[in-house]
Amino acid sequence: MAMAMGVGTALAQTRAWVGGIQPATPAALVREEAGAPPRNATDRVRKGAVKHRIQKSKPKSRIKHQPKAKAKVKAKPQLTAEPRPKTPANIKVVRPKLRRFDNLQRSAAVKNDPTGMEARWQEIQTALRPASLIVLCEQFERDFPASQFTHQVGVVAASARQALEIQRSAGLSGDFFEDAVGDSAYRENLRKAVRGDKDAAYGIALAYKTGTAGVDASLRRMEQWLHFSAELGSGVASWELAEIYNRDGFIADVARFEKKALDLGYQPPPRLPTRGY
Repeated sequence: MAMAMGVGTALAQTRAWVGGIQPATPAALVREEAGAPPRNATDRVRKGAVKHRIQKSKPKSRIKHQPKAKAKVKAKPQLTAEPRPKTPANIKVVRPKLRRFDNLQRSAAVKNDPTGMEARWQEIQTALRPASLIVLCEQFERDFPASQFTHQVGVVAASARQALEIQRSAGLSGDFFEDAVGDSAYRENLRKAVRGDKDAAYGIALAYKTGTAGVDASLRRMEQWLHFSAELGSGVASWELAEIYNRDGFIADVARFEKKALDLGYQPPPRLPTRGY
């Protein structure tokens, strides 16, 4: 029996050698385990068998991979407009009217109304403050651009601007032109002086110098109106103002207004020996 098994084994090895299949050596098995490339066909066969045994013997994992849960996206709350309260039927809603502001818009009081134009012209005639007179003239020119008073209003506006510049340079207030004093002659001179009449302004200065025309004498008012008349172009007012400054010792002002009087064509009396220059 033993001899028969030994003979069978020998015959099997002989058939393997004859078929070209060599038994696997220990070195070949080491190379297969390390992943080295097989040296011949027998090694390739052995490598495949070993890999099959390893894969077959690999235990399966008991942990089941659960699919990832999808992230829930929160929906944004939708904003809904609150319903507007209904207005009761018995309540009347008053909506304000929008006004259009336009610099070229004509005055609401008069729009080329001849009667209104005459009234506005009379208002210009009686105004006494230079600043107020300028505003009235500008409004009149805007509302009545082609009236028969257009040229006269332009002249009055130019004279009022000159009077306003003199008022500011001399440090006079607006009340300076609105003294509630004087007779009709004084008031007429005042109205003309505001409109640039140098002789009317000089007449008011003389009234305060002598205390006539319904006003009390006032050297301060006299000096102010002489200054106003001199700036409007009065030679005699410039010379008399220089005389006042000479008595007070203001040499620079004396020289200025004397020169102004001569430039305006005033013929002064002979020079007095009391001059300080």
